[in-house]
Amino acid sequence: MENDTDEELTKLFEQYINNYRESGWCIEQQYLQIIRVLGNGASGTTYEGKYREAKVAVKAYSAKILKEDFVSVRNEMELLARLSHPNIIKFYGICFMKNPFAACLVTELAPHGELGKALYPKSGINLFSRLGQDIKFKIAIGVARGLQYLHKNKVIHRDVKPANVLLDEQNEPKLTDFGFSRLVDYSGRMTGETGSYKYMAPEVMRHQKYSESADIYSFAVVINEMFCEEPPYRYLLPVQAAIAVAKKGARPSTKKIKNDILKGMIERCWSEDPAERPDWETVIDSLQQAEVYQKKPTSVFEMFRKK
Repeated sequence: MENDTDEELTKLFEQYINNYRESGWCIEQQYLQIIRVLGNGASGTTYEGKYREAKVAVKAYSAKILKEDFVSVRNEMELLARLSHPNIIKFYGICFMKNPFAACLVTELAPHGELGKALYPKSGINLFSRLGQDIKFKIAIGVARGLQYLHKNKVIHRDVKPANVLLDEQNEPKLTDFGFSRLVDYSGRMTGETGSYKYMAPEVMRHQKYSESADIYSFAVVINEMFCEEPPYRYLLPVQAAIAVAKKGARPSTKKIKNDILKGMIERCWSEDPAERPDWETVIDSLQQAEVYQKKPTSVFEMFRKK
């Protein structure tokens, strides 16, 4: 039965394999070394690997996953192949393995892992306790630049959340997981409930037409969470949070943020009306202003201490 599935998938992927070979994105199995398991998710297993001399992450989609969600897997592979930006995870290629069949997405390795795990590590001491506020602004600006690049290329991520932001050795953020991402159609609008409830824009929850501004909303929730170091709607189930946002206009608390420029930027980004959300140039400029403001001494004592 499994061999039948493998043969079926090989035929299904055959034209794509040929296309990837022609475009230079196909990695031969002999050049890819698997080192260890990094994690298991609903869509497959991710490994640390080595491709030639580069350390890589290898996301392996099993035959079962490929059969159930072929379009999403193919979409992620094809999108990554056409994207290139310092804040988008670097794409090396695709490796098709046999016995058993698996399609492997090969990308750069981000050794510091997910932003979510940096915020809430099992050890109890998070990244920001050690490195301070500066690193938060670096991550926020990097994520904004990555999303700005996507939108300039008519791509909506549609699932912006801490788990989909990876950190490299210098804690430079890398957007990842493009399974839900889509090219914007000619109207610039999309419909359908896609993403993670606690980070999802209200218009998406309500199945209304939406655009790139839905990513700006999700970005605001992520950035607020990072600066507050507290999950959004922590006492609500995801569905309860979605109802509160869509029907009652609920938003995460910003009480822990004392930087007025930062707080104002976040609140504009998650405006109920998508048209009132700022563009990425304004967001990045506001973050840079907020970073400068953060570094200013707040008392006479601090002024002398800095001298």
